[in-house]
Amino acid sequence: MIIDCHAHLVPPSWFHPKSPKSIFDLPGLFEEQDKAGVDITVFGNNWIRSPDGYDPLKVVLEFNEFAAEMSAKHPKRLLGLACSVPFDNDKILKETERAIREYKLKGIMINSSVNGEYLDSPRAAPFFELVSDLDVPLFIHPPKFTIGNEKMEIFRLPEMLGRPFDTTLSLTRFIFTGGFERFPKLKMVCAHVGGALAMLPGRYGFGYELRKDMSFGPWEPDVMTRPPASYIKQLYFDTVCYHPPAVQCAIDTIGADHVVFGSDSPPVPITLVRAVDTVKQLKIPEADKQKIFGDTAAKLLGLAG
Repeated sequence: MIIDCHAHLVPPSWFHPKSPKSIFDLPGLFEEQDKAGVDITVFGNNWIRSPDGYDPLKVVLEFNEFAAEMSAKHPKRLLGLACSVPFDNDKILKETERAIREYKLKGIMINSSVNGEYLDSPRAAPFFELVSDLDVPLFIHPPKFTIGNEKMEIFRLPEMLGRPFDTTLSLTRFIFTGGFERFPKLKMVCAHVGGALAMLPGRYGFGYELRKDMSFGPWEPDVMTRPPASYIKQLYFDTVCYHPPAVQCAIDTIGADHVVFGSDSPPVPITLVRAVDTVKQLKIPEADKQKIFGDTAAKLLGLAG
């Protein structure tokens, strides 16, 4: 089985003339699935195509109903993730819980930051407590406006550069401020191969070793009980990069059993065949490729028999 853990569909009522047609085109997606041998597409709301002017609660309500409807209508093709905002909104928290408990959605997607507020924010604590209690995977996707946005006015740099590094910053802040100390049960799946996280354990490690040396500046709060790399290994990364060496770096850093297949299609108009080929090109055992293609995702999403 091949499970694509990174795609985006939206309710038809969210149509905008500038929207990519693929986020509404189920027949087109199913055709791509058949060509590539993809069995299930996991889709979530990245908030990049949400209607302008919508209250966040309205976005959450409409998307979660849509995700539940599509998952029920096409159970062998689609699996929708609940949409949420992690920052201290009791109504949104209740709707997130309802999406999992009543709609039976099998995971949640949130942004790595919202208007410059990152996942280490104290306001996110009730959300992480809920996710830990629900025991479902949490998919981390970067927002439309990212770290460094003021210097990304050209060449679609927010998409290509800003988004991976927003994920990198957010998860780094979460780890260093003790996120996994407080919420050890979290299963966080990070978009775009986790940004740069797979390349940083060494740098983070020597920073941690030298944390008592004030000649390098302050280190506070000192709340991690073990080296940062050990927390990075708790994360899951998807394969959205179209660059096998980047996926190999992730495998070497966190292990093949913590990497899951993703395409970002829709909306990215690159064939699913090409996304699948990114994994097929890896010089790893076939058993590890199958972990990446579907076995790990099936366990995370409660699909494993």
